[in-house]
Amino acid sequence: MNTKLGLNLQNLRKRYPGNPSQGEIAEKLGLAKSTYGSYEQGRTEPKVEDIVKLADFFGVSTDDLLTKDLATYIAPPPAKKTDNLRILATTVDSDDNENIEFVPIKAVAGYTDSYHDSEFISKLPVFQVPFLPQDKKYRVFPIQGDSMLPLQEGSLVFAEYVDDWYHIRNGTICIVVTKDEGIVLKKVFNYLNEKNVFVLKSTNERYAPYPVLGEDIAEVWKFVGYFHKDFPQ
Repeated sequence: MNTKLGLNLQNLRKRYPGNPSQGEIAEKLGLAKSTYGSYEQGRTEPKVEDIVKLADFFGVSTDDLLTKDLATYIAPPPAKKTDNLRILATTVDSDDNENIEFVPIKAVAGYTDSYHDSEFISKLPVFQVPFLPQDKKYRVFPIQGDSMLPLQEGSLVFAEYVDDWYHIRNGTICIVVTKDEGIVLKKVFNYLNEKNVFVLKSTNERYAPYPVLGEDIAEVWKFVGYFHKDFPQ
């Protein structure tokens, strides 16, 4: 394990403006508190994308974070928030573990307007699934209609939060929360870099693909599984 990385994270956090806790930094980075804690303690080797997030957050290069002694480094003030900053409202249990929130049918209409409202999210039903990785954020959404057959209407889709939309691979099935369409489950074809657009495609060929501009997208969640009471036909 990279003990230098763990010590650097500890020192950087203690010198960061506002002296944030492990939980506060984990929340800002979209990580579970336990995951960030294991990085500081040197028990877990971070994934490459997490190393990049950590370096960006503390204002250092990834090379310095991994190889240099940053005991006397003072982090710059946090950047001001911009309209492009995505903030995920979430909930945790009594042990500070990330909950899995369930968006019931009756809450679907309000979710598009209130997905970023911590009070709205805090009122959603929550539960834990022990076999899902603890270092990722999950939410469960109901599926309406027949656009994603053979997935049946009424299925409950388990989905993983996606923070970096630009690296979503073409054909990835995602829950996409948009301003006009609300919550939809579609195959995503990613043209954000070239044209600032997703093309969303159903598995049911009766439905034509359609584009969604980047500024009209609120959240993206990658499909990881589903539940339905009936066996698929």
